[in-house]
Amino acid sequence: MIAHVAKPTINRSSSVPLYKQIKEILISEIQAAAGDTSRPISTEHELVERFHVSRAPIRQALKELVDEGYVYRERAMGTFPVQELPVRPPGLELGGLVRFLRDQGLECTSKILSVDSVLSTERLCTILGVMPSDKLLILSRLIFLQGKPLVWTQTYLYVSEDFQPSKREIEQVDSVFMLLERDQGIFISRGDHQICASSATSMESEFLGIKNEDPVLVIETKLYTRNDRIIGWRKAVHRADDYKFSFTVNR
Repeated sequence: MIAHVAKPTINRSSSVPLYKQIKEILISEIQAAAGDTSRPISTEHELVERFHVSRAPIRQALKELVDEGYVYRERAMGTFPVQELPVRPPGLELGGLVRFLRDQGLECTSKILSVDSVLSTERLCTILGVMPSDKLLILSRLIFLQGKPLVWTQTYLYVSEDFQPSKREIEQVDSVFMLLERDQGIFISRGDHQICASSATSMESEFLGIKNEDPVLVIETKLYTRNDRIIGWRKAVHRADDYKFSFTVNR
């Protein structure tokens, strides 16, 4: 008797968008078949029939696979895996640090410290192009690695005041960006990073469990929607002793 292994499929009750689920399933299958780049992956029509969805989430999933370097398309031939699969650093996917660390087999958890509405500061007015009277949604989050604080983030979003997710809702999906897409139809597609070394303030040292003025790595990110509208700003403060930022440049 031949045993047939069922292929993984999507979870329609999940808060994760369908195209993201499909993309992650396809990435896992591409990685499992690493080395075989001569055969194209399933066609749009085959994926529609497999996942029982419309073409829209299939096309979005395939587009992101191309954008992230997992596959390439040849006209009239199909979509093929690349010869050398990319390694996705956490900065390549906004809101993906926790999942990235877990994928490396590390014990990583996060805690939403607070969710609140605040008036914009002068600096944020300049960054986001808003008025001092405009309210911003602010989320404070602490990420732990092996039970020890690793990163403290503060994310400011200029969104509708009726978007008020609870701490529990955010922790369930690990990313406020997924909730924003699901509930408001707003997709944050790009982040522009600015990275610098700094010394920890008293508040940063308290959250990260380090000494005041200890070195930290600070990443400030401007967040943009698909139509290139700036919608938010995030400051992430990392323990310098546990975090290294690696990147490659090509000539």
